[in-house]
Amino acid sequence: KMASLLNTRLGAQTRYILRAVWQDLMQRKLGTFLTILVIAASLTIPTVSYLLWKNINQAKTEFYPEPELTIYLNKNLSDNEANIVVEKIRQFETDKIEHLNFISRQQSLEDFQTWSGFAEALDIIEDNPLPAVVVLKPKKAFANNDEMLTLRNGLQNIKGVQEVRLDNGWLEKLTALTWLFARIGTLCTLLMMIAVFLVIGNVVRTDVANSHASIEVQQLLGATDHFIARPFLYKGMIYGFLGSLLALLFSAVIISYLVGIVKYVTDMFTVKFELTGLDFSEIFLIVVICIFIGWVAANIATNKHMITLGKR
Repeated sequence: KMASLLNTRLGAQTRYILRAVWQDLMQRKLGTFLTILVIAASLTIPTVSYLLWKNINQAKTEFYPEPELTIYLNKNLSDNEANIVVEKIRQFETDKIEHLNFISRQQSLEDFQTWSGFAEALDIIEDNPLPAVVVLKPKKAFANNDEMLTLRNGLQNIKGVQEVRLDNGWLEKLTALTWLFARIGTLCTLLMMIAVFLVIGNVVRTDVANSHASIEVQQLLGATDHFIARPFLYKGMIYGFLGSLLALLFSAVIISYLVGIVKYVTDMFTVKFELTGLDFSEIFLIVVICIFIGWVAANIATNKHMITLGKR
């Protein structure tokens, strides 16, 4: 019964303090709005940076085809010799190979004639200029760049193999671009979180200084430092909460604007890709982090003022 009575009392105090804090914020609507706007603008930059990194990483995963090695056999090999080389390739580190496709010289020529449009011109050539090709797909566990390079170097040493190609140049560039956005996003996040911390801390510090007389009266009446600090802590948390909501709105507007640009670009490359926004867990995390930053900034600003009063 005692615990229930205590919880009811604390709930009533919390509602009373929140109501008083909200009324105080509404009395200074312009100042409150400008503070929340600064916080939202600071949070929008890292949020959009994260969304760009997220979508670039998704595009890399979505459009990167299954990694393959293209093995060109020596053109001087006969069909029987080519089959022997293919069998050697098939037996080369079988635990790493998932699928192997052999394309003979004749099939290579026929395929080239089909899609190139030079069928009549190629008929004039007596000798087939195209080599036999083996397309090798490694298992997923060995599909990373280092393993692929090791596999390529080993296959290159097989007698009868003229060249082994691993076309991963564009993937390395896209990976580097993803890495760059990740680093920029991390740096922007740190700087903007510091900015939010300083903004909320400065606003709360000013409010505490303006309430100096009221705080002294409460202390004379026996109020604890925790009770006196609660309105300012709530105010910092409210700033963080409202600033995060407005930042999410700004981010959604920016992403909506970029959707049209991305659609125009993807249509040019005849690919289909849609920008994705924040999911519920990401939104929840951003809001919680901003509320926590508001609480920490307000707590530090309030405690510093309490310490100053205590020394007097």
